[in-house]
Parts: sequence; structure tokens; C-alpha cells
Amino acid sequence: MKKFLALSLTLVMALSLAACGQKADAPAAPAASAPAASAPAASSGTTFEKMTWKYACSATENTCWADMGRDFGQMVSDATGGAVTVEVYAADQLTAGNQSEGIQGVIDGTIDLSAHSNLIYSSFDSRLNVVSLPFLFDSFEDVDAKLDGEAGAAVGKVVEEKGLHLLGIGENGFRHPTNSVRPITCLADMKGLKLRVAGSTLLNTAYGMWGANWSNANWSEVYTGLQTGTYDGQENPLPTADGASIAEVQKYVTYWTGVYDCIFFTMNGDLYNSLSPELQKIVDEAGAKAAQNQRKLQREGDQEVLQKWADAGVTVTELTPEAAQEFKDASAACYTDPAIVEMLTQDLIDVFTK
Repeated sequence: MKKFLALSLTLVMALSLAACGQKADAPAAPAASAPAASAPAASSGTTFEKMTWKYACSATENTCWADMGRDFGQMVSDATGGAVTVEVYAADQLTAGNQSEGIQGVIDGTIDLSAHSNLIYSSFDSRLNVVSLPFLFDSFEDVDAKLDGEAGAAVGKVVEEKGLHLLGIGENGFRHPTNSVRPITCLADMKGLKLRVAGSTLLNTAYGMWGANWSNANWSEVYTGLQTGTYDGQENPLPTADGASIAEVQKYVTYWTGVYDCIFFTMNGDLYNSLSPELQKIVDEAGAKAAQNQRKLQREGDQEVLQKWADAGVTVTELTPEAAQEFKDASAACYTDPAIVEMLTQDLIDVFTK
């Protein structure tokens, strides 16, 4: 794993140096001075029909997922002279918290806009799991290069086959494992840990290859399971884990690039096709910019959580290049296993790995 984050933290690292080597750098967030994207310019002299669109996302109201909807709505409102309004419904309020139904709603047109993880989208098309292949990305820069390039366009076509229009690709982030038993500093440290893993065939396979005793459970049950010892640990992007107060019942976190999630920001395809070309242009520009802004906020959130957890006494571990290679080698068969290749398709694997 190449160096890709300079943490501005003073952390107490508990590493097993004799067995696993010295500390390496973790994923890097973009510089804080990076400018926010500006809104699309308002159209001079154009009168737009008044419309109200519903935006659903699976994360809660105080997250950058909801911010993406608000950001998009403000840009579209500004560009249309206030004609278009976007209402944000966080935590999949419109579908009683059911994330899959949140996606189905935007496919059916009962919801206009949505933001959901590729792992949830993969229940509609298993090819969308390709983004979460183990160690597919080695830095945030690599993520941006692929998702903003040919690979992102290829996976976007899969999304649009569902009757959706892809506005942008946001970020749920790298999924970092936590546990209450020991620091995970090398492959041997993962062996036998009872980890709650998100319900994904690909993630289950990867964690099995890494030696974890994995199981799946509803996210609402995980805190209690960690508290009672049903699970030793779990894996999630840091803001998600922090939102569930995971640091209260976990002692160790490994900050790595093992598994990544993206967010597909979509609009109902029939709605998009009904818009004027001028409004389509506004929507596309605002969607792309809102997704880029969301990625930046998500990465800043990583740093805030790491600082918060370190201050609370959680040990933060970063893998050495040698340790990262151990994990990468152990899960390399995910790229060639016939069942996984059939699920993801060789074409999509190739476009992400070339």
C-alpha cells in the first residue's frame, strides 16, 4: 500500500513491531484549502416550471449524504430562479428506513432523487459490487482517477440500465475494521476475530480469506452485539461507525484501503428525460458538483473521527506496506474466482484494474 494520507494527528499507536514491521501512512484526505465547487450559472431570461423533488438517502440528517441533497437543491434552485425545490428525506424516511426500497422508489418514480451505497445497489445488480473488490484502490487519488474516468462511466451505465439517470458518484469511503481484542497490524491479527461484516457476498468472501470469523447482522443490532461480546468487532466507514458510538465499545481501529464504498446519486430516468435540455444541463452540472463536494466532506469527516477516537483512547493502527501486501495477496483470488467473476463480469473488473 503506497502512502496516501498525512494525518495531522498525535496518536498513540500500539503496533506489534516485532511481528509486523513499522508504521506506514494511511489514506490521505484532500488539502483543506481545496475550493468548493461553484453552482451552475442561472439561465438568463428563461422561465422554468415550478417543481418540487424528493431526495432520499440512507444516512441521517446530520451527514454529508443529506448535505449532498441540500447542496444540489440549492444549486438547482439558484440556477432556476427558485423554480425547482428539493426536499431532503434522510435515513430513508420515505420507505420506513428500508434502503433497498429507497432505491426501488427512485426506479419506480415515487421518489425523484436518491443517494445509496453500491453495496445496497448490488442487490439490484451484483455487478455494482465491483467497486468493493479488496484493495481495488490504493489512495483517494486513485479513487478519483477511476470513478471520474472510464471505470466510473462503465459502472454508471450499469446503474442507468435500471431506469435511472446518474447525476454523480459520491463516497461512503474506505471501510475500516474495529475490534476490542487486539490491534490488527498484520494478517495473523485478523485470524479468528468475530467480526460483523456488511451483508455482501464479496465482503464475506474477502473477510473469510483474511481469516476472520465473520457474520452478518442488522446495523441496528451491532452496538449491543459489540457490547455483549457477540462480536469482537465490525467494519464500516468511520463517520458511519462514529454515528453509532462504536468507539464506546471498541478499543482498536485499523485505518486502511481494504474495501471501498461509493454512493450513486441518481434521478428517476423518466423525470430526467421529461426535463428541457437546459434544465437537464443544470441538473447534471449541479449533481456532479454536489457529489464532488460530498466526497471532500466525507474525507474531512474521516480525520475528525480519527482525532476524536484517538482523544478517547482508541488505538489507531496503520498497516505497513508489507502487512498490506499480506492482506492483498490473501484476497487476490477474489479477482479470479469463477463465481465472483461471473457476478461482477470480467469486463468491469478489467476496466477498474487496467
